[in-house]
Amino acid sequence: MGASCCGGTVVDANGSEGDLQSKMRNVNWVPLESNPEMLNQFARGVGLPSGWEFVDVFGVDPELLAMVPPSCVAITLLFQCSPKQAKHKQEQQAKIDAGKQTVSPNLVYLKQYVGNACGTIACLHSMANNDKAIGLSPQSAVVKFMASIKGKSPDQAGEMLADASDLHRASEASAAGGQTAAPAASAGVDCHFVCFVEKDGDLYELDGNKAYPINHGPVKGEFVNSVGKVVQREYMQVDPDCLNFNMMALVNST
Repeated sequence: MGASCCGGTVVDANGSEGDLQSKMRNVNWVPLESNPEMLNQFARGVGLPSGWEFVDVFGVDPELLAMVPPSCVAITLLFQCSPKQAKHKQEQQAKIDAGKQTVSPNLVYLKQYVGNACGTIACLHSMANNDKAIGLSPQSAVVKFMASIKGKSPDQAGEMLADASDLHRASEASAAGGQTAAPAASAGVDCHFVCFVEKDGDLYELDGNKAYPINHGPVKGEFVNSVGKVVQREYMQVDPDCLNFNMMALVNST
């Protein structure tokens, strides 16, 4: 149902493949499964403190979203790629290009140039954009990586991930411990991770395979419910025939 969409296929704002993407076409990591145990293993390996963890979100209905702890600071979404999703992505970019959008300068965002690293990137986006709330150690691998990409463009940050050996080792170790046999790093994967965070009052969708982060507007104190509405509108309703969705929330469980 659609071609692989987690292979680091990034295009620039004009829709063309750049020299960087071409150069890094063969840089691939083993993909992470969409289950809390795997994301938690990776996140703790790069600095997630005790008490914080990824947990399942069981659906977007209000009663199911109400089960998500109020300490939630980020939500990841895994969806199956399809031609309808690809068309919607193009239409979304054209609309933003025509009308522009405001993006917080405090947002941490990197493009995906490392193949099959979308789960790793979603986890990094979740942590990096909530470093103070989570209490990440300055000595942690994720904070050191954040320091290395400070002031860099999303393209440069995405390129630098390929050389982040601590993050790579932690990601590969987590992938090896999944519930199913991990595919080869170069394998085509037809599912893709994105992340949702709040920054300066707005809800952002962070997808390294899009031209830029997507500002979905003010959260108004309803982060989890806001994410649920966006997932319904921008994913589930775009392709009603696709039922493969998985969501996880980063929460403080203490």
